[in-house]
Amino acid sequence: MIILALIAAAFMNGDWLTVVAHTQKYLDRGHQPRLSQHQPRLSCSSFFDEFKVQLFWAMVVGYGIYFGFCGYLEWKYYLKGRGKEAQWKCQPNRHLPTHLVWDQIKWGCIGLMVTNAVSAAVATHVSCGGYSKVYIGFGQYPWWWWILQWPVIFFQQDYVTYWIHRSYHSKFLFKHFHSIHHKYFQPTPWSVTAIHPVELITVQLAMVTPIFIYPVHWIPFYGLALYTYYHGIVQHSGIAFKAQWWQPWQPDCMFHDNHHQYCHVNYGFNCFMWDKVGEMKKKININRKRL
Repeated sequence: MIILALIAAAFMNGDWLTVVAHTQKYLDRGHQPRLSQHQPRLSCSSFFDEFKVQLFWAMVVGYGIYFGFCGYLEWKYYLKGRGKEAQWKCQPNRHLPTHLVWDQIKWGCIGLMVTNAVSAAVATHVSCGGYSKVYIGFGQYPWWWWILQWPVIFFQQDYVTYWIHRSYHSKFLFKHFHSIHHKYFQPTPWSVTAIHPVELITVQLAMVTPIFIYPVHWIPFYGLALYTYYHGIVQHSGIAFKAQWWQPWQPDCMFHDNHHQYCHVNYGFNCFMWDKVGEMKKKININRKRL
């Protein structure tokens, strides 16, 4: 099941297109990485034509993975495991009503279209010679930076998305955007992309920001993207998957399931400590106001 989830994470949101684009860009330069920012731009006949090709393949692969993998989890647990919910379900005594199951599939398809469009746009930007700080060759930057960028990228992305998530729980943003995702008090695999397009774009742009700020090797960047998308799928599955022994920072799936059940707890995704930091800041601000 883990292998299937990893495959789904790798291909469902279309980020694989950017991996291909960066690799092709590297190969087109004759395997000669250059540090100068004044490199000649690659060209494509038409940005729009290139985008259409990228979007087509993103949609074909993305929707295939979405219905294939989510359908597999639906069959294995929600259909085959009916009557045994206490053994696998985060909320064993509650099921999402049928009309909301179909509603989340509808919004999930819309959300998947948005994420694949953004991924196709980024991949087209790279293919057409656009600026990015992603590098392919191992010798282009020191090895210590290759190792250090793993935690740098991971914690930056997770901390930023944590605060984006909290901001979408403000009164205005929740009412107009985030409430769509919280209709599903008992999340299922279909709800992973059942999010308002505006919120999805906000999060996805935050996730891709590092490639425009500082040098990132494609293996750490897309390896972490794979990790993030994998846990996004399983955390919304409603299935009581546990974090592995080597993931002391990673909460179990019950953590985010409780967020859907109670709404105003557990805003974090892949690090439970952000919630502790957020609560500490909240208490400090309250004490300051009292003084």
